[in-house]
Amino acid sequence: MCLPHKKFITTQRYPDVWGFSKNGGCVKAPIHRNMVFGVPEGIHCIHGGCRSVCRTFELTMTTSIRSLQTRYKLIAVLLGVSPFLAYWFLELSAGPSISDDVWNSVALVTLFWSLNNMLVLVYFGYGNKTIKASLLQHENAEKARAKAQRDLESLLNGVPYMLGYWDHTLHNRFSNKAYAQWFSMKPERLLGNHINTLLSPQRLEIAMPLINKALAGEPCDYLVTLKNTANDRPSHILVQYLPDVVGGEVKGFYTIGQDISEKHLAKQNLILRTKLLELASEIAHVASIVIDPKTGEVQLTPEAQRLLNSPRDSFSNLGEFCQQFVCTTQQTQVEENMRHAVQQESSLSIEFQTSDKKAYFGCSGESVVIQEKPSYLMCLMDITESTLAKTRLIEAKEKADQLTAAKSQFVATMSHEIRNPLHTILGLCNLLNEQCDTDTQQDLTEKLKYCTEDLVDLLTNSLDSFRLDRGELHFEEDEFDLWSLIYNLSTHLYGGAKNHDLELRIEMKGSIQRHWIGDAFRIKQMVGNLISNACKFTEAGHIRLRVEQLSTNLLQFSVNDTGPGIPEESVNNLFDQLAQSTPSTARLYGGSGLGLNLVKSLVEHVGGTIQITSSEGAGTTATLHVPLKPGKKQNTETLELLTSQTIQLAVANPQCDVHAREMLASMGCQCVDHGALLMITDRIETAHAYLASNTNHRALILPGMNGHVQTSSHPDYANRIFLVQGPLQPAAIVKWLYSLQTPTDRKSNRPRSTEPATELVVLLVEDVKMTRTVIKALLNKRGIHCIEAENGQRAVEIIKAQGDTIDFVLMDINMPVLNGIDATLEIRKDYRYGNLVVYALTGEDESTTTHSRDWSVFDKVLSKPLKMPTLEALLDTHRATKAPEPYSPQ
Repeated sequence: MCLPHKKFITTQRYPDVWGFSKNGGCVKAPIHRNMVFGVPEGIHCIHGGCRSVCRTFELTMTTSIRSLQTRYKLIAVLLGVSPFLAYWFLELSAGPSISDDVWNSVALVTLFWSLNNMLVLVYFGYGNKTIKASLLQHENAEKARAKAQRDLESLLNGVPYMLGYWDHTLHNRFSNKAYAQWFSMKPERLLGNHINTLLSPQRLEIAMPLINKALAGEPCDYLVTLKNTANDRPSHILVQYLPDVVGGEVKGFYTIGQDISEKHLAKQNLILRTKLLELASEIAHVASIVIDPKTGEVQLTPEAQRLLNSPRDSFSNLGEFCQQFVCTTQQTQVEENMRHAVQQESSLSIEFQTSDKKAYFGCSGESVVIQEKPSYLMCLMDITESTLAKTRLIEAKEKADQLTAAKSQFVATMSHEIRNPLHTILGLCNLLNEQCDTDTQQDLTEKLKYCTEDLVDLLTNSLDSFRLDRGELHFEEDEFDLWSLIYNLSTHLYGGAKNHDLELRIEMKGSIQRHWIGDAFRIKQMVGNLISNACKFTEAGHIRLRVEQLSTNLLQFSVNDTGPGIPEESVNNLFDQLAQSTPSTARLYGGSGLGLNLVKSLVEHVGGTIQITSSEGAGTTATLHVPLKPGKKQNTETLELLTSQTIQLAVANPQCDVHAREMLASMGCQCVDHGALLMITDRIETAHAYLASNTNHRALILPGMNGHVQTSSHPDYANRIFLVQGPLQPAAIVKWLYSLQTPTDRKSNRPRSTEPATELVVLLVEDVKMTRTVIKALLNKRGIHCIEAENGQRAVEIIKAQGDTIDFVLMDINMPVLNGIDATLEIRKDYRYGNLVVYALTGEDESTTTHSRDWSVFDKVLSKPLKMPTLEALLDTHRATKAPEPYSPQ
């Protein structure tokens, strides 16, 4: 059987198409989008229940069929299981009346579609007019539906809300124009996007809990502030999430966003107006002043009238008000401030005194609206008591500052006045020491000198403690020689140890860098206080100072004694001011109790630490850790000098012998028992025998076991013996070795002779006659011609008269008529003497001699009393400049 057919054009929408030929054969092919074939004029459905299915298929295929302008229309689809069954139904309904022409014009299409195991057979019949009417009806319905869709979209895009729909997977399925603009997209681009790709992490963190509620079937909303791109202002958006529930199941949720900025602003304005109304109702009960910005009229509330004691409740302007109530000295300023605040509608806070000067008022103002009328409201507060209390406090503070300044001035004056006689005594001790004929006289002089130095140290500690409490203590950052510092310190404290019959030992452990950057005076002060304390509380034995370099920027100073020790429970109390270990200690040994407290404060100021370990009967060890910066100087000349020396040791004291060998080895010197050109010994007899057999050799004499320096009475050995004034240490050995090379240095390390040196002329400016006498005697002993002046004015006159003959000036600071600073400035004004060397002399301690900017006019600042090494170094410098001595090796 073959059924004629025209052609098949298939679509991907439906699975299969079956066509029948007239000879009974059948053709199967996939249906495509467009399909054209011939259809008989009469078409009807054999089963009424298939009408809806046919209508649906008809609507789907209408557009494609009409576009091809076919004369036959498809109205049905044959659904079934078998093409043969469909053909059998067609034969029964059509019968033999179907001609070949009909078959030639009909293309039979069968589609097999299994739906709930039901077979629907749709076949073609006749009735072309009915088809046309039906298609026209469907075309009109399609146009109406498209128009309704457009109208709905226009309606949704025109509403002032943001509308969107999200399915349960959080993908967008619908959005109007306003909602899409929220995401800066067009609606068609927003469609299908997941919400995670659209919201920022911060916004998503806020929205997700609400979205989860909506997906659970619970409506919710929240307020969000967004920037309006149209006017660049923040907008307040109310976002609502409404669940889409179908048959009890949530399919998604609707999002509705509404801009409520105007409502929010209206609400805020309502709140503000409510508060202003409440404020206006309270104004009558508060001391307030209401000013009209337009007219300038001033109204007083009853409470303000009572507070100001005013019979009037209004004033025509601010000037009249201020003239009535503000004191004359403040009227202009208060009126200007009030007027400016009212005009600018700005805040105001002022205080003023009343015209009768009996009360003080504080006034705070703001621009407000009272009963729909712009006004400026100022509230008054009586601050008389607080102002008077503040005034009394300021006066008390000023008095306290004045008292503190007076105390400081008194302390400074007393320090200067006490130091002057003490320094004079020290100078006299130096003079006596050079003229002593016996060891007894020298010992007494040394003890007198030590007691005086002890008083100076006590005064210095007291002043530094006072300055430390006030935050006025200064710290320097200068490069210094550690060997020289230890040498000067031990020389200074040697007399104290000797007076207590104690041996002072200095140990330099290992290789220690020589030059450091820090405050040398404070280090000397800290270590000196520890040694002085040890001397004071040790009755017999020794005091040992051990210096050790722990790292490239950390030094350790340990002071150990053989004293009675301290109970463990009392160690922590030692650092309290004016404290001692026990009351019995204070009665037995005395002391101020300032030393350790000052040391702890000083070492902590430089970033270091102090630790004390002790036990009763076993002595005490105080350890300082002082951070310092490495110095930059390199003493290559000293290193070459030390490494080239071979020294013979002949020390009877075993402990001293071991210590000397270790020290010489650490310094690079070779140490032998005999046969060297240089000898170190602690016995004068050994030195004499050694020098007698070796005429070109030199000897260094250490102090004996009793601490006394043993001098030589043999005149032939005077120039060949070096006396150590204190314990053996590197600086003493270096000084000795240099004295062997330089005649001037060699002479400076033995008792001075009276033979004249190169003539120098020095101008000594000092107002204290006794101090002038001592310094002049010291200078005359060294062959220096001294010109005296009692004040700065006299010094200027002498310089102008005979300045060409003066080598340098020793200038005191504090003097009557004209002080040392002003006198030096006056001298510098004369171009002839602008380069004249002027040394300042001050009775203040070393810690304060480098902090005054006025002292920069001096070449150097020297502390009184003049120390012999310092004075001799200055004289040697000027002698070398004026008349250098030729070098003559011996």
